[in-house]
Amino acid sequence: MVGAAASTTGKACAMAKVAVVGVGMIGSGVAGSLVGGGFDVAVYDVDPAAVEVFRGRAATAATPAEAAADADALVVAVFDDAQARAVLTGPDGAFGALPAGAVVLVLSTIGMATLEDLAKAGAESGVHVVDCGVTGGPGAAARGRLVSMVGGGDEAVARVLPVVEAFSSKVVHMGGSGTGMRAKLIRNHMQYTVWAAADEARRMAEASGIDVAKLREVVVAGDELTGGPTALMAMRPAPEMMRGAAAMAHKDLRASIALADEVGADVPVARLVEPEFHRVFGLEEYDVEEAAAESAPAVEDARTRGLRMMSAVYSLPMSLEGASGPYLDLTVDHLFGEIWTRPGLDIRQRRLLTIGVLAALGKDDLLEIQFSSAMERGELTGDQLREVVVHLAHYVGWPLTSGLGGLVEKLVRKQESADRSAEQSADPSAERRPRS
Repeated sequence: MVGAAASTTGKACAMAKVAVVGVGMIGSGVAGSLVGGGFDVAVYDVDPAAVEVFRGRAATAATPAEAAADADALVVAVFDDAQARAVLTGPDGAFGALPAGAVVLVLSTIGMATLEDLAKAGAESGVHVVDCGVTGGPGAAARGRLVSMVGGGDEAVARVLPVVEAFSSKVVHMGGSGTGMRAKLIRNHMQYTVWAAADEARRMAEASGIDVAKLREVVVAGDELTGGPTALMAMRPAPEMMRGAAAMAHKDLRASIALADEVGADVPVARLVEPEFHRVFGLEEYDVEEAAAESAPAVEDARTRGLRMMSAVYSLPMSLEGASGPYLDLTVDHLFGEIWTRPGLDIRQRRLLTIGVLAALGKDDLLEIQFSSAMERGELTGDQLREVVVHLAHYVGWPLTSGLGGLVEKLVRKQESADRSAEQSADPSAERRPRS
C-alpha cells in the first residue's frame, strides 16, 4: 500500500466477518475475493438473484441490517447516493445493526455531500466510515485486482486494510476522510473527458478513411514514449517556458478542427478546448489570436481553393492562368471554391448527389467525367457504378439511363487496361512470361 497507513499482512484475523451490501457488477467480484481470502462473508442485494449466486459460499441476508449484524466491516457497493443512504440509514439500514467500532467501507461513487452526511451518521452510531474509490471495472473486481483510493483516518484505514487488499492489486491511502472519493471523482472526470476526445478522434478517423485500429496502435505506442494524458500531472514547468508549446497546441488543434470540418466530423470537445488550451500550461495571460496569426498558414483565396478542389474532384491538375469571365468565376470561385469545399459533405458524397442530378438531366458526357474520376480516386468500384446505374434507372427513368450501362463497361475496361499497363511497367518481364 502507498500512503500513511502501513500494510497489514494478516487477513481475516482483525476483520473476521465482512458484510457486502450490493453484489452487482463490482460488489459481486469484491464479495468473491473476500470469500477467497478466508473472510466470513455475508451478502445482501435488492436483487434476490444476485444474492442467490453466493448461497453455499457466503451467508445470505434479506436486509442490510441482517447482513451487518456482528460484522467487523461492511462494504457498500450500490449504484448511487440514494441507494447508499437507504442501505445505511433507511429502514433496516446497516448503521442500526453494526456493532460499535465497526468500519463501513464505501465503494460506491457518490457525491461529497452524501458522503459527509453518512460519515456524520456513522459517527453518531459509533461506526467509522472510510471512503474507498475503486477503478478497474468488473473484470478487475472479479480477479481481486481493483485499484483502490482510500480516504480516512490512519487507525480506521489500518484496521480495514486487509479487507481492501483482498480485492485490490494496488491500495493508495489518499489522506483523510473524503480524499478517496474525491480522487475517484477526479479519476472519473479525467477518464470520461479523455473518452469523449477519443470518440471524436475515432469519428474523425472513420470520416477521413483512416483505419481506427491502426490509429489506436500509433496512439498507444506514442503514449508509451510521452507518458500519455497523465504526463503533465508529473511535471509542471514554469508557464513562460511553455509559450512555444501552447502556440503549437493551438496551431495543431485548429488544424485538426479544420480537418474535421473538411470530412464532416462533429468535434465539440476540440472546439470547446482549443480557445483555452494555453491554460493547460499555466498561461493565464496569452493572446490566442495573436499567436494563431503568427503560426497560421496563408488563407487561400477563392480561385486557389476552387482550383485545388477541381483538381481533387476530377483527378487532374487544374490551371486557368490568364482565364477569366463571369461563368468561369461562378464555376471555379463559387461552385468549387465555396460549395464543394463546405464541411458538411465530403467529395464522394457531393459526387453522388451530382451524379443523380446529371442523370436526371440526361448529361451522359458529364456523367462520364464523374464516373471516370470516381474510379480513379477509388471512390467507386466498377461494381458500385453498375449498382448506381440500376438505382438511377428506377428514379430518373429507363430512357435517361439506357446508355449508362455501356458507359460504365467502357470505363471499367479502360481502368482494367490502365491497371495492366501499370503492372507491366512495374514488372517489365511480365509481358515476356508465357500466359497459362
